[in-house]
Amino acid sequence: MSGKRKPKKILITNIVTLNPGDAAILQGMIQIFRQKYGEDVEIIVFDKLADAASKYYPWASFRQSFFGNEQYGYISRKLKKLGYGHWVRRLRYWRLKFAGYLYLARIGWFSRLLVNRSDRESIRIYGDADLVVSTGGTYLIENYNLSSSIYDYLLTLSFKKPLIFFTQTLGPFDKEKNISVFREIFRKSNIIFLRDERSKKHLLEIGVSEDKIVIAKDSAFAIDANKLELIQDSERSKPLKIAISVRSLRFFESGKQGVYENYKKCIVSMIVLAVEEFDAEICFLSTCQGIPEYWTNDSALSEEIYEMLPSDIRKNVFVDGEFRQPLEIIRAYKNFDLVIATRMHAAILSFVAGTPVLGIAYEFKLEELFDQLSMDKIRLSISNMSGESSAQLLKSIIENLDYWKDQVSKIQTSCRKEANSVIDRLPS
Repeated sequence: MSGKRKPKKILITNIVTLNPGDAAILQGMIQIFRQKYGEDVEIIVFDKLADAASKYYPWASFRQSFFGNEQYGYISRKLKKLGYGHWVRRLRYWRLKFAGYLYLARIGWFSRLLVNRSDRESIRIYGDADLVVSTGGTYLIENYNLSSSIYDYLLTLSFKKPLIFFTQTLGPFDKEKNISVFREIFRKSNIIFLRDERSKKHLLEIGVSEDKIVIAKDSAFAIDANKLELIQDSERSKPLKIAISVRSLRFFESGKQGVYENYKKCIVSMIVLAVEEFDAEICFLSTCQGIPEYWTNDSALSEEIYEMLPSDIRKNVFVDGEFRQPLEIIRAYKNFDLVIATRMHAAILSFVAGTPVLGIAYEFKLEELFDQLSMDKIRLSISNMSGESSAQLLKSIIENLDYWKDQVSKIQTSCRKEANSVIDRLPS
């Protein structure tokens, strides 16, 4: 034997990389895995929209995930129309599981009777993998349909592969069927990385062992921005420049019409304050934009809010709808004095860039992040924000901008270190 080390094969699952925030998570994960396992580690990303993801992110290797965007035949479409769609996915799971058993038993050619060529190749990849990683992010919450993730985990476990959960915000789990299945999935997993204590509490409530849980920072904090040619503060030109990230609240309780309308009006109030009192230049620039294949486009809401502005204010406001890679978003946010962020990864990538953030929390993950960073004083909550309080907070931040820049500078290194802390806990 030569003794040469065989490169690790890692699968990343349950991701929709068309969300550039999730692309930032992916980029951080890849960087972490290469640090742990070497530059020759093979990383395959099973994305729910793999073809489109390949177009926008050529730096990653994508395959279509088993669940989440299945192509249905005539009979399956009929069953879905009759209300039996759950049986279609369940039968697909059993076919894939049995095909996996055949592959592991070295008689995979029988699987031609069960699944198509693409699925057989994906089964082979799963069978040869050393580690399966459920991507970081916020998708294991009951606002969303969790069935595709559940079947993906059950299939992974049927292959007897190590399963880990990367830095998550998740729960609470209130539905009995979810509690039962996730308790078992988490019990069989190797380790669960979480972003916050509240998510940990949600897992403990359903009986998950505390020994499996590790708190760490979002993997996007691991992105090394030092290689970017970033503008230095001494080179910054006036006037004051503020970027704003907004988002649809369709899946959330905060998306109720009255709350949503108030949210938009509060954004207007902050823009008016910034322009009238500080002659600021405002740019709507979010993380989820410029990708027509994705279900949402933040710049559409930006345009809607722009139209709500008084005409004399609009001359200082610009809507940027361009798609950017995660590193390009960091570079863009570095050119601003402040970012008003509803998207969590707009906030994280701003911090990576060294730019202060006024956070707007629409769910608990952003609240937890700002509390961890001792920046809860510069965070609003969609549930109780008002035009006056929003404008006053913005004014306070602008008047103390040097202080907040210094605070961000202090937390950058610690956040990167905490994101990379998972390296020592990954399987060898």
